[in-house]
Amino acid sequence: MTSPLHDTLAIRLAGILLQLNQGESVCRYDLAEQFGVSERTIYRDLSRLADVVVRLPDGRYQLAPEHQGKLQAQDLEVFAKLTGVNQLFPNSGHRFFRSLLNPDEHRNFLVKAHHHENGQPKDLQFQQLNKAIRQHRQCRLVYAEKPRTLFPYRLVNSKGIWYLAATENGQLKAFTLSRISLLHITDQTFVPQPQVHRQIEDDDDIWFSKTKTPVRLSVAPAIAYYFLRRPVVPGQQIVQTLESGELIVSSLISHANQILSIIRFWIPHVRILVPAWLEAQLNNELKHYLHSPTQTMTGTEQ
Repeated sequence: MTSPLHDTLAIRLAGILLQLNQGESVCRYDLAEQFGVSERTIYRDLSRLADVVVRLPDGRYQLAPEHQGKLQAQDLEVFAKLTGVNQLFPNSGHRFFRSLLNPDEHRNFLVKAHHHENGQPKDLQFQQLNKAIRQHRQCRLVYAEKPRTLFPYRLVNSKGIWYLAATENGQLKAFTLSRISLLHITDQTFVPQPQVHRQIEDDDDIWFSKTKTPVRLSVAPAIAYYFLRRPVVPGQQIVQTLESGELIVSSLISHANQILSIIRFWIPHVRILVPAWLEAQLNNELKHYLHSPTQTMTGTEQ
């Protein structure tokens, strides 16, 4: 069931903790109704909080006595940064997050997050990978029907999908967690490279590559607002605003498929200025689509 209110796990857990921190006890049924999810989903949420939450004899839940009233504004701020939702809120530091501890305040906000992957990461797999990253241990697994030997660096959630950022033969790649099978954590360790961590943190997507291709686009005035409001393409920069309202936008990509799907969405309001080969690839794909209506666009899914 999709949730119209706080439809990500991170925001749901934060909401539960906020209520518990006020000294309230909660029941699974009420939480399921509040967040628009199943009671079983809430049960799993509460299980994730088992270190700080206790179940009462009547079936309700509350914070363990040693944790009651100890949730601070800075705890919420750290949680927001970890889950990537800190940029949703005003840049007012502890003052804003302190206001969220007031139940009359946090009920004033509604966050409708992007859609996330059907199903949740497998708990055992997630824990194993987290442990392997923490202990710098090599992983062996099957991915896309091919055995792989990887050095794991980070678990990354991008656009609601969980990925393992890992190096394979010295190259940084992203592996979708839901497509990983036969995971085995070996005893062999490795030394993490600082430049790999920097690359993971600096890239605004999971298309990791040391070599970036510069792209320049023309954006029609009719949709310029959307590109001014927030970045639409990877590494977006507004190069020029013409008198007509047209924008010249630059982007940096690691792979053509990283941007072509976005451009197709905005056709006919976005045109590729450079590179010429990318414009030619887009035109060829569109021609192929028009002449083969039962066929899908070329390109592979990461």
